Amino acid sequence: MHKSVNIKDVAQLAQVSTATVSRYLHGQLNRMAPTTAQKVAAAIEKLNYVPNAAAQQLITNRSKTIAVVVANAADSFSTAIFKGACSVLEAADYIPVMLDTNSDQNTENKLINAVGLGTYDGLILQPLSSDVPTIQAEVRRQMPIVTLDRQLDYSPWPQVIINNFTSSQKAAQYFKSEHYQQILILSASVAIASTRQERLQGIKSIYPQAALIEIDERHIEHEQVQHQIISFLQKQHQKTVLFSLKERWLLEFLPALISLGILQNKNIQISGFADTLLVSAIWPSAKMIQQNPFSMGQIAGKRLLQILNKDSSIQPLTVIPTTF
Repeated sequence: MHKSVNIKDVAQLAQVSTATVSRYLHGQLNRMAPTTAQKVAAAIEKLNYVPNAAAQQLITNRSKTIAVVVANAADSFSTAIFKGACSVLEAADYIPVMLDTNSDQNTENKLINAVGLGTYDGLILQPLSSDVPTIQAEVRRQMPIVTLDRQLDYSPWPQVIINNFTSSQKAAQYFKSEHYQQILILSASVAIASTRQERLQGIKSIYPQAALIEIDERHIEHEQVQHQIISFLQKQHQKTVLFSLKERWLLEFLPALISLGILQNKNIQISGFADTLLVSAIWPSAKMIQQNPFSMGQIAGKRLLQILNKDSSIQPLTVIPTTF
C-alpha cells in the first residue's frame, strides 16, 4: 500500500518549513519569495499532493461551503437565485450547495437544522414563512445568514427582497385605467408566505373583489384547477385579467387555455410576476411584472461575503426593483 502524501513530504522535497507550505496553500504568497513559491508548487505537482479538506478546515475554521436553501427548485425563481449566488460565491472560492425544501415547512425545518449542525460557513435562505423565531430555533449555532424573497419583521439578518405590494398595486392600477373590471388570481397557499400576502394586498387595494384560486403546489390537482380557471373565464362578460402571483402557474395552465381557444376572447388579459421571458414568448400580449431573481441571488451572495469578511457597512434591507 502506498503511503499517502502529507504536508511534511511537500516541505521536505521543497526544502522549506511546513508553515511555508501552509501559507502557500492559503494563497499567502506575499509572505514568501517568488522562488520559494515556485519550489513549493513544483513539490506539490511532483508528489501529486492534495490538501486534506478536514485538516484545512481545522486550520482556517472555514469549510468554504455555503448552504443555499430554496423554497422550491421546481420554480425558475429559486434556481435563478441559486445561480446568482453561485456567480458571486464561486468567484470568492466558496462552494454553494443548493438544498430544496420542496415548499414543505417540515422539510425546511429539517434542512435549516442540518445546516446549523453541519460545517457550512454560512446560509442563504429563501424561507417559506416569515417567522423569525422559527428560523432562529432551527439554526443550532451562530453563523452568517442572509434571507431573500420574504420580508421578515425584526429580522436579525440582512434581507434581499422586491417591493411586492407596490409592484402588484401598480399593475392593478394600470388594468383599472384600461377598464378591466375583474381579476382572477392564481397562487399557492397565500397564508404561508408574506410575499404572496403582499402581492394579493396590492391587487386588492385596487380590486377588493378580486377572485382567488389557491393551488396546492405539492399535490397539484391539475385538471381541477384548470376547470376552475376555464369555468371562471367563460362566465365573464367583462374585461378580465388572469393574474398569477408566480410565473409557474401561467406556464402550467397557459398552453391549455391557448389550445382550447379560451384566450381568443379579446377581453381576457394575461399578467403576473415573471422570472423569465417564457410567458411573453408563449403569449406575446401578456403584460408581466418582470423580477430579477438572479440579481437577488447575487446581492445575497455579496451580503454573505460581507458578513464573512466582517464588513460593518452591510445594508440590512435591499429592495430589487421590478419592471412592468
